[in-house]
Amino acid sequence: MARGAVRNFETALGAIGVLALIITGILVTGWNPLPNVTNWWEKVADSTSKLSTPDTTWTERVGGQPSAAIVAGDTTVIVMRGTIEARSLSTGTVLWQKEADWAGVAGDGVNAVAIYGRRGQGLTALDPGSGSERWKDKDVVGAWTYRGTVLTIACGGLSDCTLAARSPRDGAQVWKLTLPGIGRVLNGANSDLLGTQVMAEAYRDAISAMPNKIPTMLGFPVEQKVRVVDTEHGKLLREEQPSNTARVVVAGGHVLVSTATPKDGSCRYSLEARDPSTGKSLWKKDGYDLRTASGAGCEQRRDPSGSDTVLVATRGDNREVFLSPRDGHEMWAGAEGDEIVAADSDYGLVRTEGGKTLAVVGFERGGRLWQQTVPPKADVAVSRYAVLVRDSHEGKLYAYEPSSGRVLLDAKTTADVIGIGEHGLMVGRGRTIGYLPFT
Repeated sequence: MARGAVRNFETALGAIGVLALIITGILVTGWNPLPNVTNWWEKVADSTSKLSTPDTTWTERVGGQPSAAIVAGDTTVIVMRGTIEARSLSTGTVLWQKEADWAGVAGDGVNAVAIYGRRGQGLTALDPGSGSERWKDKDVVGAWTYRGTVLTIACGGLSDCTLAARSPRDGAQVWKLTLPGIGRVLNGANSDLLGTQVMAEAYRDAISAMPNKIPTMLGFPVEQKVRVVDTEHGKLLREEQPSNTARVVVAGGHVLVSTATPKDGSCRYSLEARDPSTGKSLWKKDGYDLRTASGAGCEQRRDPSGSDTVLVATRGDNREVFLSPRDGHEMWAGAEGDEIVAADSDYGLVRTEGGKTLAVVGFERGGRLWQQTVPPKADVAVSRYAVLVRDSHEGKLYAYEPSSGRVLLDAKTTADVIGIGEHGLMVGRGRTIGYLPFT
């Protein structure tokens, strides 16, 4: 017994010694085995499972974790940390690849361009299919990508910067203006401006990466102020000063001031629209909560949800509404218990009947267009091309035509949606991506 115990003790000491040598080697050399283990496990998982049923058109592994995959014609442009690459939408073949500190896609159709920036090297715009250079600007430090415009910001000095509107296809300058203050905080691709935010947590990156129509007015946060820019004429109109209880954003061509004042243990809300040129009050409504405030002091910490032409608000009687930022009228009002869950400029998504039904509201025609039974905890979103419903519990993903409710896709998958195109979705799990066409 004593001899066996000694052997066990010696074995344990030997194992401890080997472990100590390994740890010492890691500390001395800086070698980290965890990424290799992780990569090995991802490869094993990728080789033993497919992304969806029905199958994706192709499945490929990329070099990094994709943040978004933007569909541009017959190409998908994949944005990863430190890299941007383009692949054929039909085969998944790599068409080109570039090192990038920030990247995105602007334009539409034949005018689409993939843009990327490198610190100290400016911005370069490429043809999405061939990767050939279309235009560049070595002074640009950031850009905002829209369907018909690329906004670029260049900062040559220590303070003021230059904001310019350009044609996506050739970079031709439409207008430029000086943006006073330290604009370097607005570097990179699509830095947050003071407007509305996408209301779709699970799909935010995919939807935000899609080029949309540029708003007529934009609010730039510079030095704790809101600088209002007219994007049609290239003019800096005015600046507004927000406060702890007043959130200032730009939407619907107006400056919106959402005020939340503490009173009797709750917040009292008011909403005012001001002329972006003169600051004159255009309309004012009390009792509408844009969900921008939180805390006992009613501190304003968030931008309102919706789009440039639609605001999501809660009325004083606790009913949720879609509100027009242009004139303040209610575009649609829900019944008691209805919950607004997503909106863009054309459509709104509302959960009704205790969350079991998803109703689609059309802002152009008005009223409910169609409805669909959905799981109560499903992730939903509306985009230019599809209404998405993902039931994570059952591993199901559905896509519907926004105007009619026609089923575009019924797939079994646990992959994430990383891109939305006119004819299908880009999906991904880890570093494995694929194209899932609509049926």
